[in-house]
Amino acid sequence: MKKTDHGIVVIVIYVDDLNITGDSDVDISDLKKLLKQKFEMKDLGKLCYFLGIEVIHSFKGIWLLQRQYALNKLSEYGMTGCKPISIPLEQNVKLSADEGKLVEDTTMYRCIMGSLIYMTIIRPYLSYAVGVVSQFMQTPRKPHLDVMKRILRYIKHTL
Repeated sequence: MKKTDHGIVVIVIYVDDLNITGDSDVDISDLKKLLKQKFEMKDLGKLCYFLGIEVIHSFKGIWLLQRQYALNKLSEYGMTGCKPISIPLEQNVKLSADEGKLVEDTTMYRCIMGSLIYMTIIRPYLSYAVGVVSQFMQTPRKPHLDVMKRILRYIKHTL
C-alpha cells in the first residue's frame, strides 16, 4: 500500500497475479507503467473474479460475493439438493469432543472446514458457527459433521 497526494494505491499479490486498486486512476496508471517497464505483464482490465470471490463494480461501490464458490462447494460435498435452512446453528447447541461415532473420512471433514473458513471472508456472520465446529478437527465425530452440513444448508439458503 502506498499513500499518494490523491489517496492510496494498493497492490494485492497472489502467486503470479497482481491486483492494483486505489483512489486515483492516474496513480494506478502510473504504477502500471512503472511495473510494465520492469516486468512482462498483461492488463486484464477491471477485476471480476479472484480466488473464488466475485467482484461487482457499481456506482454505489464494490460488492464482493462468493456465490459461485459456494455453489461449487455445495456440489463437491453432495449438498446441492439439500433443503435450505434459515439459521446456521441451533440455539444453545452443545457439542462434545467424545460423543458420537468418529467420522470415517477426516480429510473430507477438514476440506469442508477449510471451505467454510474461507467463506467467512465474505460472510463474517458465519464465524461463530464455523468456530464451534472447527474445535473438533483433530477427532471429528458425526454430530460435528451434522453441524457442518447444517451450516452448508444455511449457505444454500443465503444464495
